[in-house]
Amino acid sequence: MKDSSEIQCPNCAGKIFINSTLLIKGGSFSCTTASCDTSVSLSNSSYQVANHAMKEFEKVKGNNLAH
Repeated sequence: MKDSSEIQCPNCAGKIFINSTLLIKGGSFSCTTASCDTSVSLSNSSYQVANHAMKEFEKVKGNNLAH
């Protein structure tokens, strides 16, 4: 599974590279535009939901590989 993604910065439209594994573990990711100080992360209330969703996805992916 690809762990990294790119999103558009909501502040300047620059690039923010996100690693989903690190995001779920509490990581924060910054905009690559030098003059922009925007960063993104999950809110505390989102960690459990995101972690559960990733675990379920891995189960489904594992079941599909077994067939």
